[in-house]
Amino acid sequence: MKQPVIVGVDGTPDSLHALGWAADEARRRGAPLLLLHGYEPALLGDADRQRQAVEHMLQDALARVREHHPDVEARAEPAARPEAELLTERGREAEMIVLGSRRPGPVTGFLLGSVGLRVLSRAVCPVVMIRGGEAVHRPRTGAVVAGVSTKEDEATEVLGFAFRTAAANGVPLRAARAWALPALFPDRTGVLGLSDRPGELGEEHRRELIRLLKPWRRRYPDVAVTEHVERGFAADMLVNLAAGAHLVVVGRSSTPGSRYVGHVVHATLHFANAPVAVVPTR
Repeated sequence: MKQPVIVGVDGTPDSLHALGWAADEARRRGAPLLLLHGYEPALLGDADRQRQAVEHMLQDALARVREHHPDVEARAEPAARPEAELLTERGREAEMIVLGSRRPGPVTGFLLGSVGLRVLSRAVCPVVMIRGGEAVHRPRTGAVVAGVSTKEDEATEVLGFAFRTAAANGVPLRAARAWALPALFPDRTGVLGLSDRPGELGEEHRRELIRLLKPWRRRYPDVAVTEHVERGFAADMLVNLAAGAHLVVVGRSSTPGSRYVGHVVHATLHFANAPVAVVPTR
């Protein structure tokens, strides 16, 4: 049985945008859809009424899926436990976790202190953040943009998820890498014979990118692939390439227990006008 696509649902418009995206992705992948909502029982008040309200909200969301995606196998589960803990644990056996952003646009700090940040930093499966606003209504025909790191293990995880997504959706893939001169070699000619050769360094990165793509191209011959190599900052590149993209895929390497997801991930999540998948390095 295929692993499920998990979506966190809380009844807000943002989570319903995420639900629609997740249901469509589950259909394209032939995967089941699991709607989750975690809550902490009220210390004061009617706990039964709280539970019933959660169950009602999830049933409404489930009815929405069955109306618009009748061919998707979907079920919903409430749980009386912290939502981030629930999503992270269930994500151990999931294809991905899909969450809606808390804001309709790229507002600085929208993830800080949120369930999303805790899930992003702890999940062992990819986490897809769905932004509201115009990105939600954009036709899903753009390319999957994969940010390919110079760290080979991270690049392998990112490319694997990106190729699977492109193949499932029948869209092209753009493998992108940004590069910069080493910090010891400023951009002046004649400095130790390096900084006068930016063209050669760029070509070296392109060759490395082509090498990393080779096994994935063999595995997914029907996916049209474009290499994109540019000198500059990775976050700037990914934000620019996000315009019109089906999905932007970035890798995450972080210290266990830390909520820091890396500056490239952080900037891409804040400013890319497209869904963003954050893929952990196993």
